[in-house]
Amino acid sequence: MFAEERQQQIAELVAGSGRVSVTLLAERFRITTETVRRDLAALENAGTVRRVHGGAVAADRFSTTEESVTERAIQRPDQKSGSPKPPLP
Repeated sequence: MFAEERQQQIAELVAGSGRVSVTLLAERFRITTETVRRDLAALENAGTVRRVHGGAVAADRFSTTEESVTERAIQRPDQKSGSPKPPLP
């Protein structure tokens, strides 16, 4: 199988499941984990996937922006207004 064909199949797997692991891809395609990482790097450069530790996720599922502290402070106020946690022993 050519690298382009394999990368297309990897992109389809990521799109279908939302995420894949390096080891799963290596086993599925019977290639080394280094080859998988090169494929994922090529797909990330093309904007198809986003590499994460141990694999890849769909490019639209992963955000590189983080909300400000103020924005996070107002999320789930009911869970944050409870009594303080007991100290660790």
